[in-house]
Amino acid sequence: KQWYQRRVAITAGDAAAREYATELKERLPSLQLDLALCGMGPDGHTCSLFPGHDLLKEEGVMIAPITDSPKPPPSRITMTYPLLRKCLWVVFVVTGESKVPMVVASLEGPQDKKPPAGLVVPDSGNLHWFMDEPAAAGLSTPS
Repeated sequence: KQWYQRRVAITAGDAAAREYATELKERLPSLQLDLALCGMGPDGHTCSLFPGHDLLKEEGVMIAPITDSPKPPPSRITMTYPLLRKCLWVVFVVTGESKVPMVVASLEGPQDKKPPAGLVVPDSGNLHWFMDEPAAAGLSTPS
């Protein structure tokens, strides 16, 4: 198969995260995804990686549970930075003027002030952001 669609999890938590990680390892032994297509929330979160959350520091697992998400649903699973760094390509699609502050912080802000989306940097270097004009309005250098 050239693509893989994760079946909808009925449960979340540690068991769901382990199950998904096992499925990924079975289907993709290298754990290297060709493409991660990401969005970004107005707070700069991506992939259920929320500002200030402990999961931002997770380095031991590729898939992790989150049980205290600030956005519904409170329990879910997420890819972590180690898996996102292994992707061949990471693409963000971001729309709307509500995203301007986080777009600017992600792309032009200092490293220690970047929101979670701005910290997604694949080892391959293949990172692209696609934005509509309202979302990109605050950038100092259009590209």
